Amino acid sequence: MTKISRNCEVVISGGGPVGLILAIGLARQGRSVLLAEPVAQQSNQPNSFDGRVLALTYGSQQVLQALGIWDALVDYCTPILHVHVSQKGYMGLTTLHAEETGVPALGYSVQASDLGNVLWRQAQQEPLIEILSPAKVIDFTDAQDGVQVIIEDLSVSDDSVEASLIKCTAQLLIGADGTHSKVRQLMGLPLHEKSYHAYGILAKIETEAHPEGWSFERFTEEGPVALLPMDGHFHKAVLVCPEEQKDAIMALNDEAYMALFADKMGERLGGFTTISERVAYPLKETYVDTMTQGRELLMGNASHTQHPVAAQGLNLGIRDIEDFLRLAEQQNDLGNTEFLQGYAGKREPDHRKVMGMTDGLIQIFQHGSPLVGHLRGIGLMALQRMPKLKQRFSRFAMGNQRHG
Repeated sequence: MTKISRNCEVVISGGGPVGLILAIGLARQGRSVLLAEPVAQQSNQPNSFDGRVLALTYGSQQVLQALGIWDALVDYCTPILHVHVSQKGYMGLTTLHAEETGVPALGYSVQASDLGNVLWRQAQQEPLIEILSPAKVIDFTDAQDGVQVIIEDLSVSDDSVEASLIKCTAQLLIGADGTHSKVRQLMGLPLHEKSYHAYGILAKIETEAHPEGWSFERFTEEGPVALLPMDGHFHKAVLVCPEEQKDAIMALNDEAYMALFADKMGERLGGFTTISERVAYPLKETYVDTMTQGRELLMGNASHTQHPVAAQGLNLGIRDIEDFLRLAEQQNDLGNTEFLQGYAGKREPDHRKVMGMTDGLIQIFQHGSPLVGHLRGIGLMALQRMPKLKQRFSRFAMGNQRHG
């Protein structure tokens, strides 16, 4: 077995969007980074950059702009200029508009694969980033002045040859390796999980009319449905259903599925004409009690995942990165316990606020009482008629509550 030694300032486990954006940001601060990602970029194995369409808030766009990433990404993004929120079977709706908030767009939709290609290219061009892929963190040992991280190189294809082990001495180990984080497991931190007993069914759907920057979200008693604009007449279509309905809905042919979606959403933009193959994901909320321990830090989905009703998951992770990089500018030792605990304390209120808001939306909008339904409608109408409250809601949805 070969053992290779490395030295760097930060080891990042996970080459998804949070891990790559963080690595790029640290490198552009002059920090040396080693990033280990178990799935090779061009492999056919499932990874973070699949066919899903992601919604980036205006606040996330601003972070990517500041990090020098946005200019390479903008051509792959579709601006979200208007948002229409309603509920099925009851009165009341709210519309949000970019021009009312004084921003060029409320957010942007981007295919996960396009985001991944841009981030990988930028990371590979950074001389201070060393990428090991396929490779995974398998152990670590804390010391007073650093952490020794053991990484297994998975690129050895000959079964008769044992994989190489790489020992890297760093200031800090960051787990940006998703909900089932290996770093979290090695830290011995339990994962708290709440199942919504529901699935999100995703597809690419085409409408007769061009979306012109409109995004739609409609709440039903079975779960929300949403349309996110993409190129041309296409949209990301999301349908949330109870887990007991998932198999029957996935078995529908294209025409029957579009009819079901139209029944829930309403025939927006002239009606639906074509739909892609559909993919279903179980919906859960997860969190850990603490995101830091010793010289280790969890970031993004490794420390929190939310119901996607408000599209805040990735955007919350990008805010994690923004605050970390801002605080890191004044810090020599990124693994310092006081520094990491101060960062965790700064991020916790945002995590709790977003998780409480997303969970609350599901509880309120899926309540079956007609009285609650009418009260929801009154709330939506009140929001539509109160400009200051509406602007506050817009800023929250844009992930931009501290900028304006």
